[in-house]
Amino acid sequence: MKSASAPIETGKKPLTTVAKYINRFIRVTLKNELVYEGMMVDCDSYMNLVIEKAVEYKGDSRKAQYPRILIRGNNIMYIQLLPMPRE
Repeated sequence: MKSASAPIETGKKPLTTVAKYINRFIRVTLKNELVYEGMMVDCDSYMNLVIEKAVEYKGDSRKAQYPRILIRGNNIMYIQLLPMPRE
């Protein structure tokens, strides 16, 4: 019996996928449950991220906005790759 789901892609490394999102919008959830959204402008082999125009959220409330932040890769719980926002 054939599955109706999309085929699973194998052999992709997470860092390769994330690196393709340079100059695109992402949402990063940290281990301490803070969430940051903004444009990722740099990523290194440790998955340290530089995000510009970053907005910080705690729960459902917006806490702060920063022109540029650095997030250490070992603090990241997960990363969501977002579509470009409509202006």
